[in-house]
Amino acid sequence: MAAVVARQPILDKNKNVFAYELLFRGGDTGTENFDGDKATAQVISNTLESIGFKNLTEGKPAFINFTDKLLKQGIPDLLNPENVYLEVLENVKVDSHLLYVLKTYKDRGFKIVLDDFIFSKNLISLVELADFIKIDFLAINGAERKNIIESCQIYNPNLKFLGEKIETHADYMMAVKMGYCYFQGYFFTKPEIIQTRESNSYEFSFFKMMEELNKEEPEFKTLEEIVRSDFSMSYSLLRIINSAHFGYDVKSIRQAIVLLGVDKLRKWSLLYFLKGLNSNKPDVLFKTAVLRANFAESLSEYFSDDKSNNLFVLGLLSVIDGYLDRDIADVLEEISLFGEFKQALISKEGKLGDLLSLIESFEKLNFKQCQQYLEGYSLDYDIISRKYINSLEKSEEIIKAFENY
Repeated sequence: MAAVVARQPILDKNKNVFAYELLFRGGDTGTENFDGDKATAQVISNTLESIGFKNLTEGKPAFINFTDKLLKQGIPDLLNPENVYLEVLENVKVDSHLLYVLKTYKDRGFKIVLDDFIFSKNLISLVELADFIKIDFLAINGAERKNIIESCQIYNPNLKFLGEKIETHADYMMAVKMGYCYFQGYFFTKPEIIQTRESNSYEFSFFKMMEELNKEEPEFKTLEEIVRSDFSMSYSLLRIINSAHFGYDVKSIRQAIVLLGVDKLRKWSLLYFLKGLNSNKPDVLFKTAVLRANFAESLSEYFSDDKSNNLFVLGLLSVIDGYLDRDIADVLEEISLFGEFKQALISKEGKLGDLLSLIESFEKLNFKQCQQYLEGYSLDYDIISRKYINSLEKSEEIIKAFENY
């Protein structure tokens, strides 16, 4: 079974992507047969030979797990210390050989990260060498999350601390207050709890546009009026239609709308609005939306019997609650989205619900759940994995295209 490298973002205090952790995706994950040495080796080989650091990390540092065996064998020699952080696993055996190897790598410019750290005196020598320490917020509770920081800083005051498995906005705020500088988890994909919220004019245009596009027979005249009322959107639409991708020479908003057609217009207008709504959200949220959209579209032959279904839009809408900080059921009512799309987005029902669950299992590296859906739909893991990699590459192209709009 082919391995796929998964990436999980690491955010800074401003919720900007600081780095990506590269993780193994393969058949034995989470089982007693799991081989950590083999997993890291496959992460490195897939990254260097197949996918490429550029595609995976976008120029950001990469955190990669290492066992003591791989560190002692010199595997990091294959990597560039400028873009790789050596993540030392929690089950390493601390001895003089390991400490010598880590010091050698640190002198060469590699950053040393201690994973799933729990303080004990026999780890002080590692603490003194480390640049980052990761604390698992699901395993460590309450004041102990702060006590670890204080204990470690006695021996290394320059340490930076990363809270991982941050699942809620409350966890994130607590971590900031305790002195954590970096964060890893799924809090950035969930809406913040806000008691009252006033929609801005940009969101008002978004709702009008999507409501019209989701009608059985959208009126081109109405669509034209909505676009023309927003100068930024007008400019974006003309840029898209006149790009090399479409190859037109169009000067009219009406002509652009007609040439694109409802399906492509629905896809691109939603992308445009999400990018605009992204101003006060982590960039990774937009990237997550685009990746989900491409991955969902690539799997349409397995999960949709209706060729008119735009599964790209389904993927984009799966994060809309995170953008608007509102319950997704309320959002879908306002854009007149009903039927199986609504059931899938709200309660993960039906084939499309299974599709979204499969995508989320890939994101969360939940191989057991992923395998259930693959078996349930008689899907080949290698084929789906290649589609995921292709979707990742395609997403980067779309994101770059929108950077200048």
